[in-house]
Amino acid sequence: MTALATWHHDFPGLLAGSVYAAPDSRVAAAQTLADGGLDVHVDVMAVSEGLPQGVSLAELQMISSAVDRERIGVHLIGSVDFVDAVLPKILALQPGVVFLPWSAFTAERVQAIRAHGGRAWIAVWREWDGLGDPRWPTDPDGVLVMLIEPGTKDSCRLERLGLVTACTTQFTGLPVAVDGGVTKEIAPLCAAAGVRQVIVGRALLTSERREAI
Repeated sequence: MTALATWHHDFPGLLAGSVYAAPDSRVAAAQTLADGGLDVHVDVMAVSEGLPQGVSLAELQMISSAVDRERIGVHLIGSVDFVDAVLPKILALQPGVVFLPWSAFTAERVQAIRAHGGRAWIAVWREWDGLGDPRWPTDPDGVLVMLIEPGTKDSCRLERLGLVTACTTQFTGLPVAVDGGVTKEIAPLCAAAGVRQVIVGRALLTSERREAI
């Protein structure tokens, strides 16, 4: 069974759990997260474009039926064509947040997300280096700074926390989240950078047996 690593209690209200890290029990993981007062992060990826198999639409539908949809954030990882193919199906489930890649972050898509009761966040990888004006394609409701390349399982790139700090200091009214390789040791650094949410996968979701050991 899925359990939460005990260290999550050190960061009340800050962590969200990525159910991508629980491939055999994603619905159960989502329920465990929600029961623990944590938001549920869902990575939906473009497998046809060479990306790993993320959370399926069927799994997302079951998760949406099991937990408060306001707690669900869906990150679409892939090309603009992929986003256009899946976004209507995502919006039909009315998640609280939809994270779009920079290339797909247009006023039309953002308006569609908001019309379905969601908030539109922009995912930032290498599109902005933290210097000067980021020139958002359109105004976002929040910013997701990726600490690893989207769709990979790389180690967290700590140098990207500088970009996080640039966001939190330059846009004080804009919530910022981070995702990618965050561990118990890295989470305090993210908190110190002023983020609103830290998304954690493998370091947070564990089996009850392994946690007991």
